[in-house]
Amino acid sequence: MRRQNAWIILLLLANSLVAAEPPPAQVEFTSPTNLLSPQGALEAWGWAKHAHMVYNRDAIPADRLDRVKEWEHYTVMSPDFTIGVTMAQIGGLTLGSVEIIDYKTKERKSAMFLASHPKEKSLFPPTPYGNTELRGKESFVSFKFDEGRRLISFNFPKTPTAPAFAGDLELANKSADESIALARPFDQPGQYFYENKIFGMPARGQIKVNDTSYSLPDGKSFAIFDWGRGIWPRKSQWFWGQAAGKIDGEIVAINLGNGYGDDSRGTANAILVGGKLHKLRDVKIDYDPQDRMRPWTFTSDDGRLDLKFRPIFHQDDKQQMLIASTELHKIHGYFSGKLVLGGQPIQVDGLLGFAEHMAQRW
Repeated sequence: MRRQNAWIILLLLANSLVAAEPPPAQVEFTSPTNLLSPQGALEAWGWAKHAHMVYNRDAIPADRLDRVKEWEHYTVMSPDFTIGVTMAQIGGLTLGSVEIIDYKTKERKSAMFLASHPKEKSLFPPTPYGNTELRGKESFVSFKFDEGRRLISFNFPKTPTAPAFAGDLELANKSADESIALARPFDQPGQYFYENKIFGMPARGQIKVNDTSYSLPDGKSFAIFDWGRGIWPRKSQWFWGQAAGKIDGEIVAINLGNGYGDDSRGTANAILVGGKLHKLRDVKIDYDPQDRMRPWTFTSDDGRLDLKFRPIFHQDDKQQMLIASTELHKIHGYFSGKLVLGGQPIQVDGLLGFAEHMAQRW
């Protein structure tokens, strides 16, 4: 009996040691390194506080160029309305779009145009700090980076299905500012995703939708830049959340996400306070998929993030174009709860942001 008890104790100790093993370490890149090998395989798998993974697009094999997906997107949020502006290239197809969500009227208005571009050449610069312009017949979208600021401008004429849009926006951002850059593979060889989320940027400017003008209030408007490059699988889905605002006079912002590829070497979860990035590992998202307007919860595995999310608007968008389709549920609302940095809690009360679930097939 004593020998049996000893074996039981040893087994329990062994199990406790296994359970106590730390998760695999996240890999941080602190200096520039090529994203891809000469054969087009992902080499820089991990995360960084700057876009250190160098997007060497010329390493992509010719037979994969049809699957290359590149985009640049801005979400600019204010207490009364949110603006979204996008440019994208998928193979040889390009897209420009703009949308506005008016929280007072509960209306969403949008416009877009399509064009073509050689798949062998990217419409976009290789870093998040370049200039891009896309033009249709009468429409255009322009993104420019001028050290210290980002300039967004666009113009869409009125059509039978969409209102006229015109706008000029300015975001505060320096290339030295910290952000979350992340590269990870998908299941199939040669497939990967590289993103840089630059968030917590103060915004100002105005747009016009038909005859209605919208001005961003200073000190209450913040933007996130979603910069993405990759070769995606046929089907994919992800969760993405972000929020920003001022707490005790300092900008506090969060970026949360999972679902797109193997992020065991680096997640998209981070807190930005006073321009300094604080990395999180895993964040659990709890919500009701049958009723996304019910409160959500976000909890990090280390206890440094514990937030409730109160929805105010459900952006429900389904699109079907030939063999491609998307289903977007983007819930706008307010985050409240607690962040902990260096052992010191930060109380969060009504930080404006969104929680997004996207499923796509292309």
